[in-house]
Amino acid sequence: MPSESENNNGMPVIDTGESCPTCHQYFDKEDECWGNYVPLTRDEEAILAQMRTVKAKVTETKRRLEEFEGRNGFKPVSGDAVDETTTEEQSQWLELKQNMDTLREEWRQLDEKRQEAAAFRMKILGHDD
Repeated sequence: MPSESENNNGMPVIDTGESCPTCHQYFDKEDECWGNYVPLTRDEEAILAQMRTVKAKVTETKRRLEEFEGRNGFKPVSGDAVDETTTEEQSQWLELKQNMDTLREEWRQLDEKRQEAAAFRMKILGHDD
């Protein structure tokens, strides 16, 4: 955001040689606004990077689950209990299912953080009180 540094016959003259202090505090150097719209804060970028990592893990876990479920004769384990009749494949499948639940919870928490960071961005940009 350019600053008003001089007056020329009552009209402010804009000094475009500096970006706004808000940008220095919350945005990366290359994202400073210089009067332009800045899409994401550093926090939002970090959270989205974490979300992409979780998404990659979910994709891999789903692929492995489908691999197990696509095998002839595979029967999923009912419930969370592993007993002596559970095969190695079934216990691996159950472990993957539990991992998927953990990833879903991690995604939910990251999404909450992302929403908070987006609300904070709107506040520092003056769009929300």
